[in-house]
Amino acid sequence: MRGTTQLEFKLFGTLKRKENWYIAHCPPLDLTTQGRTASEAKQNLAEAAELFFVSCLERGTLDQALRELGFVEVKGGPERLPENAFRMVIPISLRFQKSAACRV
Repeated sequence: MRGTTQLEFKLFGTLKRKENWYIAHCPPLDLTTQGRTASEAKQNLAEAAELFFVSCLERGTLDQALRELGFVEVKGGPERLPENAFRMVIPISLRFQKSAACRV
């Protein structure tokens, strides 16, 4: 049996210009990247975040990685963002197949 599921992570990043480069940083994941334009830097950061999540999911270490980054379970509404922050939505599609060993 095959299936697909969609996860969505809502994060934020900050952007600053340094000489001829735009530096994009995602404080929640402690990821930083750059681009020649603001759009390119944001896109590179979203791609880096996606790769982070996919890698953690493939290795089964997402819970551990998030704890090491200081994540804790919270209740309530969204947190206020820093003044120079932008929101990012990181969609992750997962495809899976039930192995023969799991069949009943």
